[in-house]
Amino acid sequence: MERIKLILIGGAEDKTDRLEVLSKVAECANFKNLVLIPTASQYPHEIESQYKEAFRKLNVENFTCLDIRYEDECDKEEHITAIQEANLVFFSGGDQVKLVSTIKNSQLYRYIMKRYAENSLTIAGTSAGAAAASENMLFDGDYQGFLKGKVRHMKGFGFIDDVVIDTHFLNRERIPRLMQMLALGVETKAIGLDEDTAILIDIHRRFEVVGSGMVTLLNSEEMTYNDYHEISENQTININNLKLGFLSRGSKFDISNWCVTSPQTSVTNSIFDPQLIAPGAYI
Repeated sequence: MERIKLILIGGAEDKTDRLEVLSKVAECANFKNLVLIPTASQYPHEIESQYKEAFRKLNVENFTCLDIRYEDECDKEEHITAIQEANLVFFSGGDQVKLVSTIKNSQLYRYIMKRYAENSLTIAGTSAGAAAASENMLFDGDYQGFLKGKVRHMKGFGFIDDVVIDTHFLNRERIPRLMQMLALGVETKAIGLDEDTAILIDIHRRFEVVGSGMVTLLNSEEMTYNDYHEISENQTININNLKLGFLSRGSKFDISNWCVTSPQTSVTNSIFDPQLIAPGAYI
């Protein structure tokens, strides 16, 4: 099995029935030592209970929840120890700004990044936890994506660079929201994830789609018109030649080359060779 480095989920993944997406998370954790961080949520105990039961059904051993609500709670000894022993760290949904603001300046985050860069730790995130994975993270602007200034952004965790991630995508009509991120020039590529849908990204920046929804791809590299920087706040943005793509369950995609790969190339059916990527390199 190819080493899966990052799992990004569009939110609202099935936690009680088929468990298709979460079964992939469990598999990538080798069914043990999975650490949940529900910091983004206003209801961390409820989130813990839901995932604990889901991963119990999937026979995951050593499920741990780090109930971190404030910055000064990040670096507790038991939290650092949990990350040292983890195979996979899972960031739940909620508020991505709260999540990043609470954790990013901590020793805990630096240790997570160190292990992630060394390919000894897989990261998974759903909803806010997936949006926070971007180097440049978006927030706000639901149903107002065509209006300049309604979509905001800040630095995210940086688990993946050169691409913006959005979630609950077609379910909440978020194409305009992600389009605005590209119009303002933060990035030129973006990925939108539907609910109960995930991409499993390997160490070579290739991913496979799992789940019941779609993955939307946006690319502004050949955009021929964009008046974002000429119009005033709250005015409607005009854009032309923004490229769109859509992928469903089982599709494979190469992020670096921005192309669909051949059906014979699967990110979940190859041998992982740790020599193929240098320690310290991020996807």
